[in-house]
Amino acid sequence: MFSIDWAINLKRYCTARAYRSAQFAVFEAVYTRQKELGWDQAVIPGSGGLAFATVLAGISGSSARAVIESPIEYAKVKRQTGQSWHFNEVYQGFFMQLPRTVGMMTCIFCGVDSVRRWTDGEALKHPQWQFLTWGGVSMLSFWVIWPLETLKNQVQAGTAIDGNAQATLRQRIMHLGPLGLYRGILPGSMSVFMRNGTAAIVMSLAQRKISEWGLR
Repeated sequence: MFSIDWAINLKRYCTARAYRSAQFAVFEAVYTRQKELGWDQAVIPGSGGLAFATVLAGISGSSARAVIESPIEYAKVKRQTGQSWHFNEVYQGFFMQLPRTVGMMTCIFCGVDSVRRWTDGEALKHPQWQFLTWGGVSMLSFWVIWPLETLKNQVQAGTAIDGNAQATLRQRIMHLGPLGLYRGILPGSMSVFMRNGTAAIVMSLAQRKISEWGLR
C-alpha cells in the first residue's frame, strides 16, 4: 500500500508541474500575441487600468490547466476518501473543475497584475514582496471560489446526499448550507498562501538564472 500511494503521489507531483507549466505557457503565449496585435491597450472601465488582454490570457491559461488538472484532482480526491478511481471517470466533476480553476486563476493573474501596476512594479522586485503579493492574492482568489472547490470535491468523490450519489448541485448546496460550502477554508487558505508565495520566489529566481545563462 505504501509503494502504491508513493507512486500515486509521485504522479501527482509530476502532473502538477505539467499543468502549472501549461497554465503559464498558454497565458504568456496568448498575452504576447495580443500585445503584438495591439490589443493590450484596451482597458476595462473602472478597473484601475486592468487590460482586457490580461483577462483573456488568464481565462485561456486557466482553461488549459483545468483540462490537464481535472483527472489528477479526481484521482487525488478518490484516494483521499479511500475509494478506487477508474480511468473512464477521470473527467467526473469537470463541469465544476472548469469554473473553479478559471475563476481562481483569472482572479490571481488579474490581481497580481493590478498590484504590479499600482506599485510601479515594486511589489514584484523583492522576494518578501513577491511572497506576500502572490500568496495574498492567491488566498483571496481562493476565498472567492471556495464553494466551487467544496462542490467539486463532493462531485469527484461521489459523495452521496440522502443516499443519492448522483445528487444535483442544488441538492448538495441545500445539504451543506452556507457555512458548509466554506468547510476547510482555514487550512486551505494557509496552504494556498504558503505554496503560491514560495512558488513565486522560486519562479523569479529561476527566470533570473535562465536569463543570466543566456537561455532566453
